[in-house]
Amino acid sequence: MKRNVLRIIIVAVLMLTGCSDAVTDMQVSTSTITNEAKDISRDSNIEHVSASSNSLSQSNNPSNYVKTYKDETHKEIKYGKLLINFDDYHIVTDTLNDDEEIFKCAIDTGKVLSETNMTVSIREIKKQNFYDKESIIKYLTKISPNFEKIMIYNNVNDDSAITSLYIITGEKLSNYIVCYEDACYLLESDYRNLDSYLFKNDHEVNYEVKILEIECANSYKAHIKETITYNKDELENVEYEIIQDKEETKYIGELSIDKKYQYQFILKNDKGEKLLTLSTYGEFYDVIKFLDVNMDGYADIRFLEEPGTLNNEYILYVYDDSAKNFIKVKCDEMLSEFDVHDDYLLNYQKDNADSGVIQKLTWENKYTLVKVLEEQYNVD
Repeated sequence: MKRNVLRIIIVAVLMLTGCSDAVTDMQVSTSTITNEAKDISRDSNIEHVSASSNSLSQSNNPSNYVKTYKDETHKEIKYGKLLINFDDYHIVTDTLNDDEEIFKCAIDTGKVLSETNMTVSIREIKKQNFYDKESIIKYLTKISPNFEKIMIYNNVNDDSAITSLYIITGEKLSNYIVCYEDACYLLESDYRNLDSYLFKNDHEVNYEVKILEIECANSYKAHIKETITYNKDELENVEYEIIQDKEETKYIGELSIDKKYQYQFILKNDKGEKLLTLSTYGEFYDVIKFLDVNMDGYADIRFLEEPGTLNNEYILYVYDDSAKNFIKVKCDEMLSEFDVHDDYLLNYQKDNADSGVIQKLTWENKYTLVKVLEEQYNVD
C-alpha cells in the first residue's frame, strides 16, 4: 500500500514538472512574439516602404488609411469616376476617412506658381436635379453663405465625361460639385482654379456671380453683386446690385450687348427710376468700373467712352449723396489710365508704347477736374 502511494506521488511530481516547463515555454514564446510585434509596430510608425516609393499606415478600421508618397511622380487623383491629372503639382499624402478622401499636394521642384501647396478633399454625394440657375445658386449658397464667387458650367460635352460643374468660392476654400451622367462628387479645396485640372477641353462658363467690395475713403465700402450671363459662350448681359455702405442706398445696373457688339448700360435706383443710360464699344473688362475717384466715401463710376489703340478714353460719374444720383464730371483733358490720390488724379496718356505725359488733375469742385501740371515720361 505504501509503495503504491509513493508511486502516485512520484508520477504527480513528474507531471507537475512537465506542465511547468510547458507553461514556461509558452511564456517565453508569447514574450518573444510580443517583443517582435512591438518592434514591427515601432518600425511601422517610421514608414512602410513599397516598390512605388510610398508608405502606408493602416488603422484597425480597414476603411481608414494614410499613404505618403516619397517622390514627385504621383500626379493623378482617382475617386470613383473622378480623375484629376496635375501638371505642376504632385501628391504628398492620400488620407481616407470613412466616406471622404483627402489629398495633400505640393508644387513640383523647379516650378514657380503663386500657390505652392494645395489640399483637395473628395466625397460622393447624391446627384441633384436643378431646374434653373436660381435653384443651383440656392443650393450652392447653402454650402457657402458668405461666398465671393459662383461659376456654373452646364451641359458640358467634355472628354472627361463631366456633364456639369458648379463652383462656389469662399474667403479661404472653394467647393466644386462635379457631375457625371450617373454620379456626383463634392470637392473642397484651398486651390481656386481646380476646374483647369478637371476639364479635358476648354470651356466657357454659362453663369457667373461675383461679390465685390470697393474700398472707399474713410474706411467706407461699396458692396457690388455682379451677375454675368453667357449665351453660347458669348456674353449676354451683366446685372449689378450696388449698395453704398455709407448710407446703405441701393442701385441696380444692367450692361447688355447687341449683335453689333455695342454695350448699353442702364442704371436705376431702388424705386426703378432710370438714372443713367450709356453706350459704347470695346472690351468688356474695360467698359465699366466702380471706384471712389474723389475720395468722399462713395463708389463712383468710370465708363469707357471711346476705346483706343494706345489710350482708352473714359468719362466719370461721381455719386452725389444729396441728389441720390451720379453726376458727370467735367474735364477738358482726355481721361485715360489714372491713379487716385486724396485730392487729385494722376492721369497717364501714351504717345507711344515707351513714352507719354503724366497730368496732375485736381478737383476744382465736386464735379470738375482741372489740369495743374503736365510732365513728359519715358519708359527705361
